[in-house]
Amino acid sequence: MEAKSPAFAVLGAGAVVTARHLPALRAIGGRVLSVYDPGGDAARAAADAFEIPHVAQTFEEAVAADGVGAVLIASPNSFHREQAELAFALGRHVLCEKPLALTLEDASAIRKAAERAERVLQVGFHHRFSAEQLCVKQLLRHGVLGEVRAFSGTVSEPVEAVPGGNRNYRFDSKQGGGFTLIDLGQHRLDQMRDLLGDFSSVSCEMASVLDSHHLDDSVALNLRMKSGAIGSLGWHRFSRAFTSPLMLYGTKASLGCSAFVTGPFQSAPVSVYLDEAPESVLPPEMLAWTRPAKWWGGFDAGWVDLWPPRRNTFEEQFRSFLRTVSTGGPPVAGGGDGFSAVEIVQAAYRSFRLRRSIDLPLKDVAHEPPPEW
Repeated sequence: MEAKSPAFAVLGAGAVVTARHLPALRAIGGRVLSVYDPGGDAARAAADAFEIPHVAQTFEEAVAADGVGAVLIASPNSFHREQAELAFALGRHVLCEKPLALTLEDASAIRKAAERAERVLQVGFHHRFSAEQLCVKQLLRHGVLGEVRAFSGTVSEPVEAVPGGNRNYRFDSKQGGGFTLIDLGQHRLDQMRDLLGDFSSVSCEMASVLDSHHLDDSVALNLRMKSGAIGSLGWHRFSRAFTSPLMLYGTKASLGCSAFVTGPFQSAPVSVYLDEAPESVLPPEMLAWTRPAKWWGGFDAGWVDLWPPRRNTFEEQFRSFLRTVSTGGPPVAGGGDGFSAVEIVQAAYRSFRLRRSIDLPLKDVAHEPPPEW
């Protein structure tokens, strides 16, 4: 990384920070000057492991440290607004983990603070940088699928995947704003907006399947996009296995993909069903990502598997953020994207409470608390 790239203050030293964010920053040559976590031992351990020179006693101290030009906010969701507003007031750029905020009022305030300070605000939607997502976007851009008119997808994971069990802030509705949709759900909601544009309505069902908490661990949404596409998305945080299949149904082709994982029910990260020979439809560079059924033969119409080159999404996220800081222009996932992801969660909560479909964008932005059982 170029020396002129800003050094970071890191707010939060939890499992994702130490397992993903800090290794990614180190891999690309990024610099971290200060770290803060209310559990001081976690901050000190992160500083020792990643050679961070300053362990701050408060988040204000971390952000104000000499030489800091950017802030990674990876603290519990309820603290994002206060920390982001301070960072912008001190002239720092901000990469804020998802969700951007718990309320639309807070999300809007963060956006306005970034605009006043004329600093970059990027939201941590790192799935946008996955090989699968970029491959699907390229297929859509080249018109391979035609018009996507329907979709379906499910994301599931074991509850044990949440670090620290019930001590994790995600089980506290005041800090996390819900359990599954606002956390696990944010990535797929942003992924769909990235691929197909904005949502126009949502209808929601939720449940709390496990006895270990009182928040949503199973969510199903019926959705309509402004493009006219309709579909369903689900998230289940009590599953015994991680799965993430997504299907897109276009007027020219059907497509299946999955983020970061393959299972026995899928053959490749991305598969597309074509009525024509792949050589006549796929962009030329994508032919190198295919594996013919017979290594000496050509490609046939039907299901074609694509294996795009793997990418570390956290590394690419930081590269993109620092590139935007250096060169200007809008970030790949900015404050508007963060606001929209919070808005669909708020609309889903309202739909569940009122037992009806909710149109988007919301006309009434009063806060809708997460349901509890």
